[in-house]
Amino acid sequence: MRKLGILFVFFMLSYINIAFAQAYKLEKILAVEQKASSMAADNLGNIYLINEGTLKKLDAKGNLLYTYTEFSDGHISGVDVSDPLKIMIFNAGFGKIKYLDNKLALKKDFILLSELNYPNATLMSNSYENGLWLYDPLTNQIIRFNNKLQQVQSSGNISEIAQTDISPVSMVEANNNLYIYAPETGILVFDRYATYLKLLPFKNLCSFQVFLKDIFLVEANKIKIFNINTFEEAVISLPEEYEIISALCNNEHIYILTKTHLNIYSIKPE
Repeated sequence: MRKLGILFVFFMLSYINIAFAQAYKLEKILAVEQKASSMAADNLGNIYLINEGTLKKLDAKGNLLYTYTEFSDGHISGVDVSDPLKIMIFNAGFGKIKYLDNKLALKKDFILLSELNYPNATLMSNSYENGLWLYDPLTNQIIRFNNKLQQVQSSGNISEIAQTDISPVSMVEANNNLYIYAPETGILVFDRYATYLKLLPFKNLCSFQVFLKDIFLVEANKIKIFNINTFEEAVISLPEEYEIISALCNNEHIYILTKTHLNIYSIKPE
């Protein structure tokens, strides 16, 4: 099974400036030598690279701004940068959620999953009104906690509800919905109350992002932008062959992470 390169680092932006009737091409701006296993981007245009127990924050041009390193809680298995002033990092191996400020300095508050009665949770996401989503593989369900860490919603067994087996590797809340990605199944969509809505049949992706109306998808060496409402699809071919670890779109730039470099492209109409 091909794993999703971004682990949990997905986020929601307000828009992606793509016209579906227009053809586009990518122009390379630069390649920055970096080693990372996944990446994310915030709504201010900053890029975050994750490698084992290290998180790096770069500006839109690939310049290093700040670095956070912590190995006592194991590898970083998830990052949520939807709030750039309170970045959530997840250490699944130790069942711990921690928070960083905008300079990647560790805040004092943290969450132990054992205290929420879900010590084996493998995925997490920020939620509306300072809430929190968890995915628990033992019960195969999503659970939402409010800002007081009280359990307020749960889905029940997802495989039974969606009538398909799932092995999810990421999830993100956007547009009042929760999107859960399972490489061999697709993207499962739930509403804010943990009610199952539908399955988007996009499998074996390198990465994906959710915007207000569109989903940015990376399949092999092709980028697809899928409109959630109209089901229109735009395709942008990559100008170079890559073994892609992760890719994302941010402020009209495409960032492609490989084993050795972060490649930055601009999007231009043909």
